Amino acid sequence: MHYRLDPDVIQRITDANDIVDIIEEFLPLKKVGANYNTNCPFHKEKTPSFVVSQDKQIYHCFGCGESGNSLKFLMKYKNFTFVEAAEYLARRGGIILEEIKGTEVQNDNKQLADKLILINREAASHFYNNIKCQPPVLNYLYSRKIDVNVIKKFGIGYANNEWDNLLKHLLEKGYKEEEILKTGLIIKNEKRNSYYDRFRNRVIFPIFDIKKNIIGFGGRVLDDSLPKYLNSPESIIFSKGNNLYGINIAKEAVKDKSFFLVEGYMDVIKMHIYGYNTAVAALGTSLTENQIKLMKRYSKSFYVSFDSDGAGQKATLKTMNMFKKNNLDGKVIIIPNAKDPDEFLNKYGKAKFDKLVENALDYYSFLEFHYKCIYDNSNKVEYINNFFDNIVNINSEIEKELIFERLSAKIGISKESIIREYNKKNNKQKTFVNNAQKPKLMLQVEKITTSHEEELIKLILYNNEFAMYLKEIVNEDTFKDLEYYNVFKKMFEYKTKNQIINIESLKNILKDKMDASIFVQEDDVDYNNLEALFKDYMKRLKIKYYEKKRSILSNSLKQSDNMTENNKTMNEIFSLAKKIKSTKEEVC
Repeated sequence: MHYRLDPDVIQRITDANDIVDIIEEFLPLKKVGANYNTNCPFHKEKTPSFVVSQDKQIYHCFGCGESGNSLKFLMKYKNFTFVEAAEYLARRGGIILEEIKGTEVQNDNKQLADKLILINREAASHFYNNIKCQPPVLNYLYSRKIDVNVIKKFGIGYANNEWDNLLKHLLEKGYKEEEILKTGLIIKNEKRNSYYDRFRNRVIFPIFDIKKNIIGFGGRVLDDSLPKYLNSPESIIFSKGNNLYGINIAKEAVKDKSFFLVEGYMDVIKMHIYGYNTAVAALGTSLTENQIKLMKRYSKSFYVSFDSDGAGQKATLKTMNMFKKNNLDGKVIIIPNAKDPDEFLNKYGKAKFDKLVENALDYYSFLEFHYKCIYDNSNKVEYINNFFDNIVNINSEIEKELIFERLSAKIGISKESIIREYNKKNNKQKTFVNNAQKPKLMLQVEKITTSHEEELIKLILYNNEFAMYLKEIVNEDTFKDLEYYNVFKKMFEYKTKNQIINIESLKNILKDKMDASIFVQEDDVDYNNLEALFKDYMKRLKIKYYEKKRSILSNSLKQSDNMTENNKTMNEIFSLAKKIKSTKEEVC
């Protein structure tokens, strides 16, 4: 749903909830004078430095500097979006939020999505009830150490070995064949103009989104027949590349921990059984940018434990490179004498797996492991070139140089020679420059991105009126180094000329520079936000832009001996610092 969340409404919501009561739902508070304190949940400490002021209705940690109001606390502690935090406080305070209706198409899509979720819920209940009457299926699960409590926790069920068992059940519940078809639970036989169940004689794993809605299903055979796994097809509520199996449970447990990224449903379940309750899996696809973005909301630390075969290791390499592209660090758990975590835990237990986690490989060490055969065959040139092909994904020049140093020590070739060869191989890309010679920094050439441009564009597609707020960016010279500056400028011009901004006009604006479809994918964060959230993204974009530009200017000072230019740069840095401070004060 979409709600009106203007400043007056937000004030009413926060006024209706005492911040002390909110935080005490999650943390023990001790009254000290006029305030309350406890150990900070956002960093490790022994002496409490996290202070809650009932008078000012704010919290502040004197250790790490984290501070804010009750909305900010829920967004930080519970990983809520702005709207989710507002909804939580409104429900708690007994405030009914005013719903804003979308376009006719959007309302129809919302009604259809709600109906499909209801159908999936009924199907999951049917599958769950089926399994209780199937001793052979239960025995199969028990043999894999999946007991009744685990079956209940994950909602595991069974699709009977019949062509229309589920279809009949859903029709009896009053759902129409056309509606059921859109969930992917049934398939149409065009020749006979009839329908039959997609899942038959399979163990069923419901797939939940982060709001705990059932959006799809996975089915596993009980024998050696193929395909071994079968998933729901893409639908208006289910997109494999935007969701992760187990995320509904893992997100609640991952605070201050790492995600364990595995391949299959059984791997996730077995990891949870043995206490690794932050395990998730991609849904039969390679890991996507959207799945990484989803996990980043809850943690920035990852372990990867894919299958030990060639395909699994190839997927691991791709995943580690994607982490690097997103400035994230992951570690790889190498599984010996077993094909996956499920089999390893069954054979050797938790203590041995703990040891594997302890010895997990960082990015460089995994590259060494992955290309060990090439090194052992004394093909040093091929070995180095394989490293080159991967480290182009690293954004940090310092990290690249550290890798060159380790390569030099291992291969016995000077670091300078390795760098020259890397530069030669990647001369069409950004050249790596050794620190011995400092480059002249071209401020107007380097474009700056933050993490909020895509969200702003998605919201403008949802409501074209939001494009008028882009005036703050396109009319200010400060933002001309923004990567999306020309896109924002065009969108603003479209709106001022009363032209519709939709996916087709966006394609014209982007001019094949990127795939416009990424801006219309349904996701939990972007399509549940309204005007207040758009303004919040704008402010956060400005803060990150100012901070990145200040960093670039600070680096330029170190590389320039021109006092006149340096004075100008210092003045600009001071100006940016003021803008950062004032904009941060506006963000809750």
